[in-house]
Amino acid sequence: MTTERALKLRMVIGLLALVGLLIAVHLSLNELRLSSNTACLGGGSGCDTVNESRYVYAFGPPIALQGVIGYVLILTVTLGWMTRERIGPLPVRMVLLGLAEYGFVFSLVLTYLEAFKIHAFCTWCLVSAGLMTAIFGLCLAMWIAEEAPLRVWGNQRSAPGVSRNTRPQRKQAGACPEPSRKVAERD
Repeated sequence: MTTERALKLRMVIGLLALVGLLIAVHLSLNELRLSSNTACLGGGSGCDTVNESRYVYAFGPPIALQGVIGYVLILTVTLGWMTRERIGPLPVRMVLLGLAEYGFVFSLVLTYLEAFKIHAFCTWCLVSAGLMTAIFGLCLAMWIAEEAPLRVWGNQRSAPGVSRNTRPQRKQAGACPEPSRKVAERD
């Protein structure tokens, strides 16, 4: 069952994904040369420098277009399955966490490219990376809010049907092995 906290987190994730989608569409229009209004947030020419770099097409389609696809997927899963627990055989929280994790790592790679290869920062890209980081953090919070299986030494919680006694038992030094049943029955 979807908890109230998880439902609220999904709403916030959906709102952040919508803002990210708008930014990604704006950047996609610029990358595809359908608009010439880059208007870097806070001024400067960082957005133009990043948009004109060879890394825009480094992973196939323009990077911002891939951002549009990622944000649309997150928005669709968040809003389309707002009160449901599963998408087919998978829990919604797992699908969202996977999408957000991919977006987060992708944003880290892009920020690395901006810092160490392009030597310029696009403010819109950094805002998008911040949004994806927030979405990833909220997906982790939702995972915990819906009580995902966590294994912690001393306080083990596990999924239904999984044995709670998963910690290996240590044998005491010098202890004799227990006799087998056959030997015990003969005595």
